[in-house]
Amino acid sequence: MKTTVFAAAAAMGMLCLAASAQAGDQSLNAGAIQGLFPGYYKAEVMGGYTLLIAAKANGRLEGKAFGHEDKGRWTVVGDRLCVSWSRWTDGKSKCGDIVKSGSWFIARNDKNEPLLRFASICADAFYQQVASNTHVDRK
Repeated sequence: MKTTVFAAAAAMGMLCLAASAQAGDQSLNAGAIQGLFPGYYKAEVMGGYTLLIAAKANGRLEGKAFGHEDKGRWTVVGDRLCVSWSRWTDGKSKCGDIVKSGSWFIARNDKNEPLLRFASICADAFYQQVASNTHVDRK
């Protein structure tokens, strides 16, 4: 079960609990998606799991969930964010659309279903949560 959750969380690298986009939500194009990086994010996966993600400008990712860490890559193909993780997606790239909804970014799959949502956090908060493991892995 955790593998399935990791794959879902990692599929987009980041991270929505809402069933569909709300009025006023904005789809991000390639330039806007690339503008998110570098950055540090807290992602919430459907099911209530939390994933911490550090996305580097050079396309590298570092993630932590359930006390486990993984490394991966992000790219932008067309207007879609593609993410692959060494273990969590077995190195397979997963792509999806990104929608901005308030302070959250929502990652959607090919069926336009939300997979996760992610929000920017400061680097200090990211490293403090990783070091102290104070973030909640499961709600």
